[in-house]
Amino acid sequence: MKKPDSLQIGYRDLLHVALPISAGTALQFLVLLTDNFFLARHSEAAINGAGNAGLVYMTLEMLAMGSSAALQILIARRIGENSPKEALRTLRTGLLIHAVLGISLLAIGVCLNQGLLGNTIQNPNIRSVFENYFGIRLLGFLPFSMLLALNAFYTGTAKTWPILVVAAVTSVCNIVLDAAWVEGWFWSRPFGYTGAAWASVTAESLGCLVSFFLLARITPKFLNSWELLTPSKLKVWWELAYPLMSQFVITIATWTAFFFFVEKVGSLELKVSHITRNFFMLAFIAAQGIQQTTRTYVSGLIGENRTEELKLVLKRLTILNAIGMLVLCHGYILYPKALAAAFFTNEIGIEAMQKTLLVVFIGVSIYTFSGIMLSTIQGLGKTKRAFRIELIAVSIYIAAAAALTLVWPQPIWIIWLVEWIYFSGIGLGSWLYLRKLDWNQLSHEINAQ
Repeated sequence: MKKPDSLQIGYRDLLHVALPISAGTALQFLVLLTDNFFLARHSEAAINGAGNAGLVYMTLEMLAMGSSAALQILIARRIGENSPKEALRTLRTGLLIHAVLGISLLAIGVCLNQGLLGNTIQNPNIRSVFENYFGIRLLGFLPFSMLLALNAFYTGTAKTWPILVVAAVTSVCNIVLDAAWVEGWFWSRPFGYTGAAWASVTAESLGCLVSFFLLARITPKFLNSWELLTPSKLKVWWELAYPLMSQFVITIATWTAFFFFVEKVGSLELKVSHITRNFFMLAFIAAQGIQQTTRTYVSGLIGENRTEELKLVLKRLTILNAIGMLVLCHGYILYPKALAAAFFTNEIGIEAMQKTLLVVFIGVSIYTFSGIMLSTIQGLGKTKRAFRIELIAVSIYIAAAAALTLVWPQPIWIIWLVEWIYFSGIGLGSWLYLRKLDWNQLSHEINAQ
């Protein structure tokens, strides 16, 4: 029987959870576009070097992202079981873990930036930008890691509006500081491409402070106790977290390696790829909101012993995801040349970008379905299974990417076909697992944790 505060599964209810997350992702997309706009105006080396540095930053930050996904699953489960005190203990423990994680990532980043990563870049101008930019950007590891833990609480409790508020503050701050510190708008002294790195670090720090302020206002009980998870409950978090941390790191590390491979093909190809990454972010606006909502609802409904409603919820989430993808990405096939012309002035660049966008549209269409299936497996608590599926898919992906860039270099739109391989592998692996699942036994199996 449903409790008054039970999860509601109508389309409007699902959107109520997903839209703030998607809107937050949209603002991040706007920030990425703004970064690239100012960096591209500075120089091609600036956008390529800073782009690669940003990918390395996100690769390392995936450790915190995986941990936060595990926190989200656990918090949603405890809320579903009507254990709000245990959910708050999970949050407090998560914040402590993420503080340690953020400091550790900062130390790792400093070590890696002593020439180890820079020496993998062939072009000396791009290498110089990369090392200078990353040396500043890594200061964001601590505030961003803490922010991810707070977002896990908001998402796990299905109260996601603070994520939108924080994203709005962070985005406005980043965009204004980009203009001021990269090019010297608003009577500021310009710092060039390093100004973009300082803008991102400042914005993430401000976002973290705002998120803590909102938490204290909407959940004052958080401050009433300093109780943490017991060792046995901490073990449950770790069993969920380490496969997710491994999965997310491998995924983004592989994508980062892809860009380093492309750099060997040529500067134009790398620029096309970094701009294509922006268009992938556009598809992720819908996908991120829906996938995080999927994890929350799957875990929460199991906690409420409502497993019979899971298939209906997943069907509705898939429909919403498909609609969102079509609304946001239709331009990739309807007017790709116009989109390409916004970033390139020469015909060679426009043609390469146009053909790549057509490839990307099919890739994100596959991702619309495969991403939800993998998020379902994660929400079930089967994070080890999700990691194995990811590992197989990325292994095939990186082999294909290396072949098309290092062994038999191909035009950039051919190289981007590897995304079809990756997303199809995720979808096939997830489908093979889910089709054999006994949905009626889920509550018994997972609540035993």
